[in-house]
Amino acid sequence: MNYHDRGAVDIHVARILMSPFGNPGNDEGVYDAAAYHVQQAIEKELKYILHELYEEDDTARSFRTHNLSDLIGQVEQLGVSLPEELIDVASDIGDWEAATRYAGSVVASAAEIREAIEIYDRFVTYVQERIAGEKQN
Repeated sequence: MNYHDRGAVDIHVARILMSPFGNPGNDEGVYDAAAYHVQQAIEKELKYILHELYEEDDTARSFRTHNLSDLIGQVEQLGVSLPEELIDVASDIGDWEAATRYAGSVVASAAEIREAIEIYDRFVTYVQERIAGEKQN
């Protein structure tokens, strides 16, 4: 499995957790788990661009980060433009990775998580149509 495939699994898990089947009691702790998986899906799609499409070394220290803003910066250093909506929310969604692992308040609302899933969907489409498509030509 490459990073894109692993991200697809994370977003699938997030969708299940956001569904009535996956969270019948509207448990906020389950929303936190969904938020974590959305962050992971976006992170892995960025790493897919870096490693799979641009052959960056995925053992390099700069690659070993969960910080979405840092990963976006690495992608942009390659001359690749990314959707503004992703850049605008990267810091907030990026915080979900660490915040969901510790005690404290709920990381994100159900509405924020659903919006992040939609952003992920548009981002993946963008990557496949614009970035991967350009690399294949």
